[in-house]
Amino acid sequence: MKLLFAGAVVTTGLLLGAAGPKPEPKMESIWTKTPTPEQISAALPDTARHGDGGTAAMRCKVTADASLTDCRPAQESPAGMGFAQALLALAPEYRVRATGEGAPAVGSEVVAWIDTLRADTGADWVRKPNSRDMLVVWPKAAWASGIGGRAVIHCLVSIQGALYDCIVASETPPGKSFGSAGIALTPQFLMRPATLQGKPVVSAITVPLVFQGGGAGSTPDDDSTRSMVRPVMAWPEAPSYTAVAAAYPQKARAKNVGGRATVNCEFTKQGRLINCHTVTEEPKGLGFADAAKLLAKQFRAFPNTSTGASLSGAGVQLPVVFDPAMLADGKPVIGKAQWAGLPSAEETSAAFSKVESGHGTVRVTLACVVQQGGGVSNCSVAREEPAGIGVAQAAMALAPRFRLSTWTAEGLPTVGGTINIPLRYEGGTATPPPAKPSQP
Repeated sequence: MKLLFAGAVVTTGLLLGAAGPKPEPKMESIWTKTPTPEQISAALPDTARHGDGGTAAMRCKVTADASLTDCRPAQESPAGMGFAQALLALAPEYRVRATGEGAPAVGSEVVAWIDTLRADTGADWVRKPNSRDMLVVWPKAAWASGIGGRAVIHCLVSIQGALYDCIVASETPPGKSFGSAGIALTPQFLMRPATLQGKPVVSAITVPLVFQGGGAGSTPDDDSTRSMVRPVMAWPEAPSYTAVAAAYPQKARAKNVGGRATVNCEFTKQGRLINCHTVTEEPKGLGFADAAKLLAKQFRAFPNTSTGASLSGAGVQLPVVFDPAMLADGKPVIGKAQWAGLPSAEETSAAFSKVESGHGTVRVTLACVVQQGGGVSNCSVAREEPAGIGVAQAAMALAPRFRLSTWTAEGLPTVGGTINIPLRYEGGTATPPPAKPSQP
């Protein structure tokens, strides 16, 4: 059983370039020193010592003596449980290589993490991306200049075998968007999830990617020249949990089998999805790809991006997961939502201004249902410490200001599901919620 790990690049599979499969490169660790399992265990707060473990990542700058400085959280799962806090406290225990190929330069950023997720067997590959998949996400400016590159991404693997909560651990050359391209490629990945006592569990994985063999002078196809949009957003319209369950393919439903499909679609001027074709389907022959295409018709994005650019003609690789638990009358199977909008500092301060002072740290957690468009409703107070001083009322007043992604990186809906919104108020300051909402 895996218990504790701290470090950088570890893992994983065949790497591909535009010219086809490439041998997996040897990814030498950038670290000469990382925290020991005993140090990690000692740093974990009580909130992180229970359950099936967790993981956290941080971004830091490299100093002249090969240590880390200016560290800040980059990822935490489960959110708000203290794993990020523990990792930041362990920053003095890390040292990077000072010389040799791949050694981080002084002042550059590196990513470090701890992983206490418990598993008897690790995640394994079902499908890796092929050369065409790489072309679709290849950074356009780099392609036009004939530039290849490398990226390392760090992700969580869901219990359905999809990658989510991915961050860029490194990219070469810097600033050429190969890290973003690697994350855009994750809908093409499919894995068998890690297991604990025979049941699937969330795990972490680090994936090195190589982009090579294409570029200036070659003629990519339409998909590779199309701007690609990430599927994780607060779609104004997106399938709810109920809609996904209703679309579950009949053949798979009869066999009580789960599956996943990714479809590549094009945006219309109105933000609808058309011309969807299958990129991945596992297992085949049970109707998952056809069901994903039908669900794609229920998506609508805002016609223009935040910068005013039109989405018309852009593409999106849309993952859709069908979990057999959707067939049971129980808790909705939803994805790990991300924040699409939060209250401003001014709004938060105004809401908490009436909270009675002199109580030290106070906490409140709201349990809310995600609505179409990413807003929340039907909020209730799941936790209030101490009670009766106005913290719950302050948090409830902020509820209309929260917005979440309505589709997730692992290919699951959030609309119709319940999420937790934790808030902390200390010393006259309200702390914003963790980067990732959690499910009750």
